[in-house]
Amino acid sequence: MNVHTRIRKALEHEEPDRVPTLAQYFEPVFRKKIRKNFNMIERLKYIFEKHWQVRTAKLMGFDSVWYHYGRHNIPSRDRPELPEEIKKKYKIKKVNNWGHYSEYDLKSKMSWYVDGALKTPEFLREWISWLNTWEPADEKHFIRFRKIWDESIRKGVVPIPTGGTVSYGTWSSIGINRFAYMVRKHLNLVKQLAKALGKITMDYQTCMFEHGIDMAFVCDDWAMKDRLIFHPKQWDEIIGPVFKMIADNAHKHDAKFLVHTDGNITDCVPYIVKSGADAIEPLEYESGARLKPLKEEFGDKITLIGNVPATFSLTFGSVEETIKMTKECIDIAAAGGGYILGAGSDILGTCKIENVKAMTETAKNYGRYKKT
Repeated sequence: MNVHTRIRKALEHEEPDRVPTLAQYFEPVFRKKIRKNFNMIERLKYIFEKHWQVRTAKLMGFDSVWYHYGRHNIPSRDRPELPEEIKKKYKIKKVNNWGHYSEYDLKSKMSWYVDGALKTPEFLREWISWLNTWEPADEKHFIRFRKIWDESIRKGVVPIPTGGTVSYGTWSSIGINRFAYMVRKHLNLVKQLAKALGKITMDYQTCMFEHGIDMAFVCDDWAMKDRLIFHPKQWDEIIGPVFKMIADNAHKHDAKFLVHTDGNITDCVPYIVKSGADAIEPLEYESGARLKPLKEEFGDKITLIGNVPATFSLTFGSVEETIKMTKECIDIAAAGGGYILGAGSDILGTCKIENVKAMTETAKNYGRYKKT
């Protein structure tokens, strides 16, 4: 069975030959660890590898991996100008096309979100109007991804595209320090923002589906370690209808809509299921997500992905502890399909290579389905 069939069967709640595996993002520090095991020539090849996500996933034994490939035609010259009053009041220096102010961290070698810029209803209205002018990128970009898709699957890794945002884009472009106010005072505007972001995401995914890509992720964080960023009923009112629109569109193309959010999302799972999403990931163990109750209540309605602790097991645990935790996840969630094994977050810079390999090897050996 090839990797695509294996992933697809799990998403359709059928039992493939064995439990499939997924990796999110491999952090730069983790990839640096991998490079140390190469000779100079291989190290240089790896550094300049175009499709390093796929290469790293293959090296670590994963069946699938995120592939960030957001492609849009953005009329940047028409972007609303950030008012000086917002710049000064919230100390926002530079805003990207998603309405975010981010800063680059030298230690992690990554840019991190700091705040959103859509602080006033007037500026939010202008930004929504501008978002509604976005279009998917030219067809050549999606033809190119189809080549990446086919080539990667031949190599044994499904590169699941990620692009767009709904929930994360909604609260983060406003900013956590202003979001509750905007929901309370300008709920319809917040809904319009979510819908505009959802349409961008749906149109992008449609281009993927029309070129034969039959699954897509939206990376859409809306939770913290101990709770959701906003009430689950508010999520259902603001985000749920937009997710349903995206899920219905995917299903119309015989494709799957996969959702990512870190943090403790347990209270929101019923609403994610209600939206028609096909899978939820990564079920962060350290935030309280537990496979047993999720499998019992929702296992026949949505595919569960992840839950191997990225810190407890993959960072601080031994190989033996990692294998034990991986087996527990398989024992709890694998029956009947609808489960894809993975870490409960990115493969962190702190994760041990030997533990990550132990996780994927355990899936290959212990995670085989018994055929009757």
